[in-house]
Amino acid sequence: MLLAAAQHSAAEFTHPKPVAVRWWGQGMVSVETFGNLTVVIDPYGGDIGYDLPELSADLVLVTHEHADHNNVGGVGGGPVIVRGLNDAGAVRELHHLLDRPPTTSKVIWRSNTKADSAKTSKDAVGVRSVSAWHDERQGADRGATAVFSIVVDGVNIVHCGDLGQSKLTDSQVAQLGTVDVLILSVESDAAVTIVEQLNPRYVVPIHYKTDRLKIPLEPIDSFLAAVGDRWEVDRPVVNTLAVSAADGDDETSTRVVVLGYEPWRPSGELAALMDRMQSAGEASQGVFAKLSQEQMSWRPPNGSHTPRWNAEHMTGRQLGFFSQIYAALDPEIAAIDLNPAQMPDKYRPAHPDWDGAEEARQMERSAAFVRRFAYLLDGVDPDARAPGSRWTLRRLLQQMERHYGEHTANVQKKFELEGWPAG
Repeated sequence: MLLAAAQHSAAEFTHPKPVAVRWWGQGMVSVETFGNLTVVIDPYGGDIGYDLPELSADLVLVTHEHADHNNVGGVGGGPVIVRGLNDAGAVRELHHLLDRPPTTSKVIWRSNTKADSAKTSKDAVGVRSVSAWHDERQGADRGATAVFSIVVDGVNIVHCGDLGQSKLTDSQVAQLGTVDVLILSVESDAAVTIVEQLNPRYVVPIHYKTDRLKIPLEPIDSFLAAVGDRWEVDRPVVNTLAVSAADGDDETSTRVVVLGYEPWRPSGELAALMDRMQSAGEASQGVFAKLSQEQMSWRPPNGSHTPRWNAEHMTGRQLGFFSQIYAALDPEIAAIDLNPAQMPDKYRPAHPDWDGAEEARQMERSAAFVRRFAYLLDGVDPDARAPGSRWTLRRLLQQMERHYGEHTANVQKKFELEGWPAG
């Protein structure tokens, strides 16, 4: 799935793409991909003690029937909703793909057993369900729980809910495979055993008692007491874990990552600077989204760049500069260089078949990457060189705002040149 870049072309990914795993309180988690697809598990519509931001999802998974899971809470975006149980209470057998193929805005949810690899994008998300256990309190025929495996960009994320939780069988362990992130309800005595069985790189403990912050972390504290000194424990103050595909040669041991569940938000001057950059990017996307494939690839007679180069350059610069900073602050994020060759005669488009709408979506993917991991900027001095960068944070945000405006204006000038293709 990782393609080598052709000579002189804009670089394709030759490094891992980071995936964000986020906890929102109760059993609600999200998985957000570099391809800007979002999977939400067990949305919760109750009072969790803070204002839940509007969370847009492409797919909502429900592990078991629960009154608060019968709707999707504040989750927007018109997602596909998949319940882990069928009407008889048995776990549905899922082996599906969530995908948004290039040059289309429509999300596709389909069985992976009939997948045509030629029609599957590199951003596709694989989803499997494993029937793990029954809640004996609800009888032998009801109360099953679906354990979900979500695989994207070489990362396997497994979600284990709370209902009737018990030790996994050898068959279930084999079905779940090599686990990078285990999202685990820790209100059962079986939690530590499950970690030992799956041996994940990361464990994210969650619990179902975060209502109104009355009992914020007691179940997690009990879990950590049971863990003892088996594994290292990290305690970031944010609700997000960044994770990328593991290097097969690396020796890794399990780390327990105790996330918060209230999302970090920029404030004050940083929020204002980021909002202005975001607005400039959205304005630029609006211009490019109207252009055809022919218009994006049109080479002006004056020897200047094609509109496609401008779009790739804006995306590449934003990704490049911010990923350098993020990579210096979190080893799970690599520096990303997708900037195209500078001179028109050296430039080779990364995706010559994309229309303007898809290039605009690529620009939004870049912007979403910046927002998704912006919590790493917390505490960075805006007027000192940012970690891993030659830029100060203030100058970088201001420059990105100008950069969008300048390059978009340059493209709009091409509309008046002789030979500009009809829309």
